[in-house]
Amino acid sequence: MQAGQAVTSLTSPLVEIPGVDKSALYKINSDSTVETLWSSKDENVYSIVVEPDGGIVFATDGQGRVYRLNPDRKATLLVETNEGEATRLIAAPGGLLAATGDMGKLFRLAGSEGMSGTYESPVHDSGTVARWGRMSWRGPEGKAGFFTRSGNSARPDKTWSDWEPLADLPNSLVRSPNARYIQWRAELKGPGAAVENVSIAYLPQNNPPVVRSINVTTLAPSASSQPKASSSASAAYSITVTDTGESSTPAGTPTQALSRGPSSQIQITWQADDPDGDRLTYALYFRGEDEKEWKLLRANMAENTLLLDGDILADGRYYFRVIASDRPSNPPNVAREDQLVSSPVLIDNTPPVVMLSAPRRSDSHLEVDADVVDSTSPLRRCEYSIDAGAWVPVEAADGVTDSPREQFHIVIDKLRAGEHLLVVRAYDTANNAGLAKVVVR
Repeated sequence: MQAGQAVTSLTSPLVEIPGVDKSALYKINSDSTVETLWSSKDENVYSIVVEPDGGIVFATDGQGRVYRLNPDRKATLLVETNEGEATRLIAAPGGLLAATGDMGKLFRLAGSEGMSGTYESPVHDSGTVARWGRMSWRGPEGKAGFFTRSGNSARPDKTWSDWEPLADLPNSLVRSPNARYIQWRAELKGPGAAVENVSIAYLPQNNPPVVRSINVTTLAPSASSQPKASSSASAAYSITVTDTGESSTPAGTPTQALSRGPSSQIQITWQADDPDGDRLTYALYFRGEDEKEWKLLRANMAENTLLLDGDILADGRYYFRVIASDRPSNPPNVAREDQLVSSPVLIDNTPPVVMLSAPRRSDSHLEVDADVVDSTSPLRRCEYSIDAGAWVPVEAADGVTDSPREQFHIVIDKLRAGEHLLVVRAYDTANNAGLAKVVVR
């Protein structure tokens, strides 16, 4: 190794995978088959002692607990030292010795049963503030007394409630205040006292849903949605062609009107969720910018989208409000709701008005002025066409087409002799098109 070099030892950190056993006790039989005697997803086994009758005593890092696994494979908690971990067990005359870490201590476990004992359960996290129900357990009647306490910190501290006693009978009502965390304690009375299958019923607090976004868009009509010509409509203007090639047109035939296609639709969508996974219903309201009261569009919707006819709202700015409720999953007295108001949405169904000046023609040179006004939204572009030809864009007089009123100066050179049709088309930001025409002679 050269001077000045440093050697670094890299070790992989310990990674815990939720839901996977941390430790287990296995029995390997004479025929090489393996049996799992005990396993835990929360505790690591540090030391094992095998007793003469085949029982197994083992120590873990769960509050320095010591368990005994009987030959019938029933695990019993012998003692909880309330230290970080029980690291070593030694069989000694007069009882079992247990050494603990974090706070170095040595315990002697006598072989005989004690006259009494106390056990404190781990702290249970209900995930949110909960209302406690009844506590149940199994064990000899009158051999155990139970207490509970609750709080809103993960570890019991001064903010927690005091220990509250329960009635000695199973299914006793828990008297501790509503909180997120709860812990119970059992005081065992007399030799042979034991309890098992301890459980506490609780009802988590209902959390309100959350409306996260509202999106308002316009949907252009699809080709398939265009109306088909009916027989009555086609009869308004008809030309009959005979097998001789002659055609006849009724005198005084009215002008055929080309029907306007269906207007676009307004699509309102929103995103909402519930932290408890409750089913949600929605109510949708709207209000104009100059209005004070909300008007209901639709109530009790299970879906999170609504389509409106594009012409149902007049031009102007509107707000949309979505109210989400978890009533389908909760009693009326505890149901919660949330609401969100959209940003202002501009509805514009009116096209710009295009006004053209008289054409000014000099041989092959033509000039026309266009004054374009839109009552609701800014203009986006302007263009012209000669004799139904290709559209040619026109620049605004001030250089940028960005206001509700713009002026355009159209100049066409090398215009051939004869009569021509000039059409000017202007679009606003809502994609409405206004047109005007002038005949140039």
